[in-house]
Amino acid sequence: MPEEEFRLVDLLDDLSAGKNVFFKMVCQVKDVMTKDVKTLTLDDTVEACIKFMKENRVRHIPVIDSPSGEDEKRCFVGIVSQRDVFRQVSPYLGKIGQEDSDTEALKQPLVQLVTRGPKSVSPETPIKEMISIMVDNHVNMVPVLDEQNLVGIVTSTDILKLFMRLDTIRHLCSKAEETEQRRRFVDLLSGNSDEMMPAFSRILRTVEDIMTEEVVCLQERDSLAKAMEVMQKGKLRHVPIVDKHKKLVGVISDRDVLRYLPFHSKPFEPGTDVFRGRLFDVAPNEQATQQDLQQIMKRDVTDVLPSCDFYTAVKMLYEMNISCLPVTDQDKKLVGIVTVTDMMRGLLAAYGLFEKSVV
Repeated sequence: MPEEEFRLVDLLDDLSAGKNVFFKMVCQVKDVMTKDVKTLTLDDTVEACIKFMKENRVRHIPVIDSPSGEDEKRCFVGIVSQRDVFRQVSPYLGKIGQEDSDTEALKQPLVQLVTRGPKSVSPETPIKEMISIMVDNHVNMVPVLDEQNLVGIVTSTDILKLFMRLDTIRHLCSKAEETEQRRRFVDLLSGNSDEMMPAFSRILRTVEDIMTEEVVCLQERDSLAKAMEVMQKGKLRHVPIVDKHKKLVGVISDRDVLRYLPFHSKPFEPGTDVFRGRLFDVAPNEQATQQDLQQIMKRDVTDVLPSCDFYTAVKMLYEMNISCLPVTDQDKKLVGIVTVTDMMRGLLAAYGLFEKSVV
């Protein structure tokens, strides 16, 4: 039976009638995945990978093998992330302290650092399940495979785009909200489920509703080794840096850490149970880990107030291509942090609430 013809006017009518249109139509990975996927091969070098990431403004690259015959299909092998690349390149590259081994590292083939057999999904995987995989495994990208063939990817940026589409629809329906006693957009999406709406409305209101309040902080004089310890223990990607008055002075990310670690000369070991275990692997007395964070951290940090509109925060993360926003009060004292992972958890909760509303 052929699919029914889609008409935008029918979608708008359904929204105005309070039907669960959005979450019914956008429910599988194929509805949100990026299909035009650029790839590299196992024979490409670290230098080529760095150039590729910069030119295409991406942080993750699917890697395929190089078939020996014309009739052989190119097979998906794994993923190389920006974190992998940072760990492979010396912080002294292009600087006074550069050594011959630093330039040699750029010539290493991706086969040396590719993550093989990463968590993946299919085009038919429910979005809720996909987000759970990303959150539980601390990854910002999952490949989409159809019978082991790469057909797309989903990144945290795609999740932010999804929220922005929700916001666009919200504005399109603003006139309808002004009528019918200012009916809420979330009510239109859910069909006025009394149990679902208070929680869903809260999730999509302000940064305060979704931020992480219990934030692990460090100070400028703390060492890089301390930052690595804190990140591994708490499975954190970002750690705010504060002064003695708890005022925000900067942020350090796991990518910042990896930039300052020495060249990882040996091939990466398979996965480890320790968060960033293979990437943070250094000699016990490695001098680089004793650097103060004030030499490494980012100082020009964008922060927001707890009252910041949720969708405004989403747009900031997307347009600035960043992964976290520290949350401060009027005196710049840190009160929380909101990350892309928090956004994914919010969307996960939204889909969970939708499922309950239709049971």
